[in-house]
Order: sequence, then structure tokens, then C-alpha cells
Amino acid sequence: MLVDDLLNLPELDLRVRVRGRVDRPIRWVHTIEIQAPGRFLRGGEVVLTAGVWRTAGITAEAFVADLVAADVAAVGFGLVPPEAQVPEEFVAAAREHGLTCFVVPVEVAFLQIVEAFVSTKRAEWERPLRRHLAQHDAIVAALRIDRGVGTVVGTLAKQLGEPVAVRVAGALVAGEAPTPDHPLPLVGEGLAEAELLLPRPLGELDVEQQAAVVQAMPFIALEIERTRAVRATELRYAWELFEWVHSGAVGIETVRTRLHSLGLPPDGPIAAVVVRTASPDAVALRLGDLLGTDGVAAQRGSDVVAFARVADSAADLARRIHDSLGSGSHVGVGKPGSAAELRVSLLQAAHAAEAVSSRSGRGWMTHEQLSSPALLLSAQDPELLAATSRTLLGPVLDHDERRGSDLVPSLEVYLDAGGRWQEAAQRLHVHINTLRHRMSRVEELTGRSLSSTADRVDLFLALRALRQS
Repeated sequence: MLVDDLLNLPELDLRVRVRGRVDRPIRWVHTIEIQAPGRFLRGGEVVLTAGVWRTAGITAEAFVADLVAADVAAVGFGLVPPEAQVPEEFVAAAREHGLTCFVVPVEVAFLQIVEAFVSTKRAEWERPLRRHLAQHDAIVAALRIDRGVGTVVGTLAKQLGEPVAVRVAGALVAGEAPTPDHPLPLVGEGLAEAELLLPRPLGELDVEQQAAVVQAMPFIALEIERTRAVRATELRYAWELFEWVHSGAVGIETVRTRLHSLGLPPDGPIAAVVVRTASPDAVALRLGDLLGTDGVAAQRGSDVVAFARVADSAADLARRIHDSLGSGSHVGVGKPGSAAELRVSLLQAAHAAEAVSSRSGRGWMTHEQLSSPALLLSAQDPELLAATSRTLLGPVLDHDERRGSDLVPSLEVYLDAGGRWQEAAQRLHVHINTLRHRMSRVEELTGRSLSSTADRVDLFLALRALRQS
């Protein structure tokens, strides 16, 4: 694929600001936002950036000069609101160095450009195959309608009249496994653990069936490699995003930019998901397949973490993920929100997964079940503790705001008085029956009992966390 081919794709609507050597072939499409990016490039890449490096004091001239020294083919600048146009100094630097420079519109995610490139490369890889595999137009036609390993395997199964499947690293990824199955290794880069499962050994199939299998195998390998190429790019972006959100080391605009690049809405609703499992590698792949374009997932240590678009509720999302992954996984989901709320959501999801993995019973929990601040003391994170406390006291706070009542102050005085009714009533200058009525209302709104020591501790800690937030 040439630079000019990429620039002329109508679905991307790329706008050329500097036209350099557009006849150069593209080695890869890569997003990078660091100082001295050339050390990570091999030459011939199309580099995509949203200008995040400017926050570190890097000049456009220095960034572009390093790209030119690395012999990149072109550079694209992605617009992220509120930025409405590419900085002129960036365009000027590209023009001075003769580097092709284009603008990526707000509505186009960087991943769309990567997918367009991978899709075109895939078509290039298929051209010599199509000349030799003209008799297998059925597979080609099927892939034009619906790409994927499943499409090729389904077409092959129809041609053989028997079930076939593809297994990768011990997991079935497409088709219906025959019984018994006879594995045939797939040949390709990184496909050492991939195999085609046949109903009989290849040598026992008739000539037409053998030809169908041999001719289908390169298509299966290409589809696996294509899927992995896109996913590998996505995983790199996703893993870095998870680290940013967890550490809080970057600004919110950087997080918003990365979410946009991954095709997720920075304004939400997005929820964090944490999965505890004995096999995080396999679960990360399965969760990525399950979320599709509605989320991103990656392995982080011994956990699998994800950011997912929430269509209905956090509980529905948690239930759907757990049902898909099975009983061996413990799923925690944080509160849905915008990019600014993702860190709290991630902490909530981690503690929900920890809580559910330490007990028997159902395999998922959401932020709504994390209504005990005592449960989260080990987190030692004021932001998370305050958010959890608001979940517990939210109905009481809302009642006071709507009706102008004094339930929260009365509860605070009552607890500070050690539950002694007369002393608390005197401090509040109200009749003891009035105080009893207020505390009864608090119990109704929170679902807690002031006669329970555990509930009184939770309410006390919640009030303290709110005072400190």
C-alpha cells in the first residue's frame, strides 16, 4: 500500500496539508506520543499523533525532525476536541522537511486507519493466492461479505460435507469440532499452536476434499494473522491506557485522546471491568472477542482488565461477561462514567473482583454491592473510599437536599454521642422522639440498622470519608 492509496480512501476523509513523497510504500501504521519517537521506528511507517507530546514541552520541529531521521513515510495529526485544527507550527515543520502531513478528522479513530491499512495489506497478500485458487471462489466471496476465520471454516465444512474447526492454543476459535478430530497444523508466522481439526486424516480424504483443505488453509492462516495484527495494536494502546488510569500519572485529556483512538466515547458511559481467573491469557482474548468494538481488554499482571461501553447497567454487563467466561472467573465491574471517573471505576472493579473471588457463590459483583466502607479500608485510597461512602449515604443526602431535612447532621451527632439518645437529642436541641424518627428514616433509606455494630461502623466511616473528601 502506498501513502497516496491511504490518503485517497474515502471512508477516512484524510485531509492533506503537506504533499511529500506520496508514492512511498507503507511498512506499518503506528501511533506514538513520546519524545524521540524515531528509536521505536524502522522506517516506512505512517505515524499517527494527537500532539500529546506537547504537554511534555517537546516542540513540533523536534518531533517532526526525529520522524524524518527515522525515515517515516508520512505523519497524521488527529484532531481531538476542543482542538479544531492542526497546529500551524507542526505543518510548517513537516513542510520544511518535505514530509507528507495529513489531518485525521475528529470522527475518525486512529484504529480505523490501522484497520484500513491491514485490510489493504491483506488484499495484497491475497492477490497471488487468488490467481492459483480461482476454483475456490466460494471462500473469496464469503470473505467479502463477512471476514473472519469462521467464514472460511464454515465454507470448508460445506465443501467437505462434514464438520471442521480451528483450534489455537488448545481453545476452539471457529467451527464445530468433529468427533474424533484429526489435527492438521497451520503454517504461518506465529501459528505454531494453531491447527485445523479434520474429521479424518488428510491422507484418507478424497482428492477433491484434500484440495479444498489445502487451498483453504492459507486463507485461515491469513485471517488469524489479520485478526492478531489488529488486536496486537489495540492491546498495546489498551495496556498503556490502563496504566495511565490506574496510576493517575497523566492528564485527563491524554486519557480522553486514547479512549477516542480506541473507538470509545470519552464522555461515557464507560465502566472498568476486572476479572480474576487462573488463565488470564486465554480470558483476555475471550473478553476482547466478547466486547468487540464496545470495549478493550488486556492482561494486567494476574488479572484481566477492560474498559467497556455500558448499554444498560453495570449489573447487566457483569452478568453477561461472567456467563460468557464461565464459573472459573470472578468478575468485578465499577461504576459507569466518563473518562474523568475511570480511575474510581477501576479501583471499584478491582475490589469487587477481590471480594467475589474470596467467597463462594455468584461469580460477579458491581460497585453497587460495595456499600461497606469497611470492606475497602485496605485500599487506602481516599477517592475510592469517598465514592463508596456516597453510595451508602446517597439516599440520605438526596433526602436532605430535596426536603431540607437534617438527617445527615442528626446521624453524625447520634453516632458521636455513642448512640445515647438523650445526649444526642440535647446536642441537637430536639425532642428525643424527633431524633428517634430521624434515625428510623435513616435506617429505611440506607437499609442499615443502628442496633448493628457493623452497620454503625460503616455509617461512621462513611460520614468521616465524606467530611474528608
